[in-house]
Amino acid sequence: MAERAIPLLKRKPGIGPKAVHDELQVTYKIEIPYETVVYGRQRAANKLFDKWDDSFDWLYRFKVEVEMRSLGRILEIDVETVEGKVHFKRFFCYFKATIDDFINGCRPYISIDSTTLNGLWNGHLPAAQALDVHGAYCLWTF
Repeated sequence: MAERAIPLLKRKPGIGPKAVHDELQVTYKIEIPYETVVYGRQRAANKLFDKWDDSFDWLYRFKVEVEMRSLGRILEIDVETVEGKVHFKRFFCYFKATIDDFINGCRPYISIDSTTLNGLWNGHLPAAQALDVHGAYCLWTF
């Protein structure tokens, strides 16, 4: 099942189990239990993109690299512990050059908005936008 789902995930990485289920049933003309498709899709995704837990570890490695190479930066990884398990909550990254540009070059107008995240992680991705002294837009995502 996982081997058959790999080409589908390569073509469309965000494809859900229901779409994989429907596609495989049409292609191979067999009944596949939905649970088998869910687990098979996850195995195929792990094979193509590595495991989600590994990407969480890479976030800390990224933080260390940025801290070594960029002075004056602000990097925060916020986690919460639920029933003894550590869960990722949010990540904040701001570089000194961006902070200086915002303080020294932006007009006193700022627009704040967010977009809804759906899927494996639900929540919001906030963004701020302002005009610099040249009339160009500055955009920050948090």
